[in-house]
Amino acid sequence: MTFSTTIHRVTDRVEVRVAGPAAIRDFVDLIQAMAQETSYWSDTRLLVDLRRIEGRLSPEEQVFIGEMVAHSLSHLDKVASVVKAEEITRNSERAAQELGARLRVFDSEDEALEWLGSDSAIAGLYTRDSVKPPPV
Repeated sequence: MTFSTTIHRVTDRVEVRVAGPAAIRDFVDLIQAMAQETSYWSDTRLLVDLRRIEGRLSPEEQVFIGEMVAHSLSHLDKVASVVKAEEITRNSERAAQELGARLRVFDSEDEALEWLGSDSAIAGLYTRDSVKPPPV
């Protein structure tokens, strides 16, 4: 299985569903692509569903990802990640929060949406599937 993303633009947020093997390069590419995408569209909230990721990044890679989210997605008010309950480490969350980002990790999409303060109605703007995040 290859790393893939599906992006849904919703009335008050962007939702990204990710599947495939856990590889740091793919996560870096995804963050860079979402930085560009969310900045262009003036988004303020992002939900990233990582429950279909296979494997796990190392603790050091998780910290790096948190730091990158803080730097690259600083224009967003909130970023919520949804992971399998057994995958929660809070490494990326702590790293991002230490740099001032409002990133939280959840094992429930409903809890993540509640924290984001979102409405789940589809705006109908667009949905895009890709095998790799759009080039930056």
